Amino acid sequence: MIKTIGICSGGGQGYIDLAFEKGCDAFISGEISEQTTHSAREQGIYYFACGHHATERDGVKALGEWLAVEYGLDVEFIDIDNPA
Repeated sequence: MIKTIGICSGGGQGYIDLAFEKGCDAFISGEISEQTTHSAREQGIYYFACGHHATERDGVKALGEWLAVEYGLDVEFIDIDNPA
């Protein structure tokens, strides 16, 4: 059963060991490596690689919204899909 999830967008796969040390049952990031799969299996932690671009998109949107409110800026988010 998954009770605690760690999240690091983009290329955060290197933090899987830290997520395990902090008590996470699952870890979500944008990329995966061979080392990540081995760490996940050895530690019994679920790992979800959801795409580098996809995991960073919402953070950039949230930053734009905050900047607009905080500083009265006109912000436009343009989502250019990553073909990779």
